[in-house]
Amino acid sequence: MGFVLRFYSPIMPDFFLHPFQGPLVTNCVQGAPVDAEGDPGTLCGLAYPFNRGYCPTVPASGARCNQPLSPPNGQVFDELYFPFDAYFDFKAMEVCRPTSVDCYNYFDPEPPLGKLIIGSGEWAYGWYRSHFEGAKGDYIDLGYNTFGWRIAACLFGTLCIPMMYLFARRLWPKRLFAIAAATLVCFDGLFFLQSRIGMIDIFPIFFILLSYFLYLVHVQSASPRASIISLFLLGIALGLGISAKWIVLAAYASIVFLLVVRAIRRNVAFHVGPTDRPIWSWGRGVGPAIAGGVPWRQYLTLALVALVVIPVAIYVASWYPFFARGQFHTLADLITYQRESFSYHATLTATHPYGSPWWSWPFLARPVVYYAEYELGTDQFTGQPLMSFIYNLGNPWIWWTSLPCLVALPYFAIRHRSFPAAVILIGFITQFLPWAQITRVLFLYHMFGGLIFMILALAFVLAYVAERMPGAGRGLLVAHLGVAVAFFFYFYPVWTALPMSQSAFFFGPGTPPWGPKIWLVFGCNAELPPAEPQLWCWY
Repeated sequence: MGFVLRFYSPIMPDFFLHPFQGPLVTNCVQGAPVDAEGDPGTLCGLAYPFNRGYCPTVPASGARCNQPLSPPNGQVFDELYFPFDAYFDFKAMEVCRPTSVDCYNYFDPEPPLGKLIIGSGEWAYGWYRSHFEGAKGDYIDLGYNTFGWRIAACLFGTLCIPMMYLFARRLWPKRLFAIAAATLVCFDGLFFLQSRIGMIDIFPIFFILLSYFLYLVHVQSASPRASIISLFLLGIALGLGISAKWIVLAAYASIVFLLVVRAIRRNVAFHVGPTDRPIWSWGRGVGPAIAGGVPWRQYLTLALVALVVIPVAIYVASWYPFFARGQFHTLADLITYQRESFSYHATLTATHPYGSPWWSWPFLARPVVYYAEYELGTDQFTGQPLMSFIYNLGNPWIWWTSLPCLVALPYFAIRHRSFPAAVILIGFITQFLPWAQITRVLFLYHMFGGLIFMILALAFVLAYVAERMPGAGRGLLVAHLGVAVAFFFYFYPVWTALPMSQSAFFFGPGTPPWGPKIWLVFGCNAELPPAEPQLWCWY
């Protein structure tokens, strides 16, 4: 289900929009250009939207739309950058040498692995076109298109769903908890959208989920061998994640902190108040301080290799394209680049009309418009202009109902000594609060790492209630998930650029009951400069 929605969208629910007046369901958009020359055709799935410049009506066979195409290659939002850099990384490894000068050199403050994964999708799609469609040329050239640079994100985004299930099941072995967490990931708007666009953000999220899962596998190891193997796998996952985006450093710090606390708690009992009558106490944990019973000295040596040497080695290796094309010659060049990247993030003063402060993200106060097209022709049923949008709007039902669950986590962690609640709380704090210290312009999608733990907090509380009240509690959980799915399909058009009439998006005379109405509009002010974010504004 998750893959079908991500790969084949937009799926047009024609029956609900215009009952009995056409096909029940379609998954294609008529009249969209199929290439940069503007040849008319039908685009489906990941290739849509190709770019702006649609034909109001489908031209006769063989005719061209002759509408201006902007941008010419179909990029949406930051697809202007990441697929382009990914293409250069692969192309440079073909044509450049370490002795080259200014051969496809560029500066991007983000680590390279996410772009290399996008480039792998471009290369693989080019290979497919060459072997099965008769296309001629270099694989990376043949795959440098909307489908090529989005397919890797689609695969990783789909894998986030079972990865969340496995993580949740390890964290708290309650099937309802894991099912709820995976379902919420499947039907959240930000997870869905970032799984369908050529940006790097979905890759570190997958590695964060994988890292926490492997951390749990490690601490639950029953033998020294299992402990050592899982420790090294954890180091590999963290190294890959950090090489994709620095936000995984927060997960790295959290996991190391949890490992240290586990070792301390196995040897020290905590209490507040008099020793004989403490107000609150937490006794020593059960089991060995080191997972699997590995001896201290051996474990510390292996942990140094697994959690320091391996991540550093993977991070350095991920910069291979920069060495291969001659942009880097020594490790000193790499270190200088890291300093420049940090300086870029720390000193950037640019503003943006869709920027938003960190504290506003959980409330969905200012989603970013990735794509907007106001001239798609006329709706044959209503006679109104057709338009389409892509917002990085999260599922409001999931985000807003997760907030009281987050607030409740300290109660479960302290009062009930809940290990799952403590892990979720630590994970959320480390993925969210560090953004408060960042002075550069920020956007809602920077909440992505914290969203993992917002969803887990919501699933945890729902599963807890379901366990305490098997009848009503389970009904509440099922009902909540059902409403989340209903919200997903209500806002589905603004995550897929599904063409709809003007009245379906904006309130006005004759507004139909369907369509993703722009709810929060009282903070919108077209006169505000980019330096002043328009909070509580959804367009």
